Amino acid sequence: MITEKVTRFKFFVCVSIILATIMGVYAQDIAYYIVGNSPNTTQIYLNLLTILTVLSVGLFVVTPIGIYIFIKKTSVDDLILNLCLIADIAIGALTSVFSIFVMAMSWG
Repeated sequence: MITEKVTRFKFFVCVSIILATIMGVYAQDIAYYIVGNSPNTTQIYLNLLTILTVLSVGLFVVTPIGIYIFIKKTSVDDLILNLCLIADIAIGALTSVFSIFVMAMSWG
């Protein structure tokens, strides 16, 4: 029972780290692809870029909090979850700085 919960939680953590990384690195390309190249859509592009950046940073912040709560609640000390916690913090810091820099440069 508990091993099934741990397995599902590990899958959730891995998917959220991958999704947050993709959104953080490719936010500008995703926003440009959705909005297109019209001169009247600059504000929509900036809003979409901001939303994607905030979602990416939010996922990077929520994931370690979720890991901490899950470990405390289930009293499971799993090496993989601890490695995911370290990976999330390292990848999240670099990706978040990059995506915030791209967003700030796009704002002007």
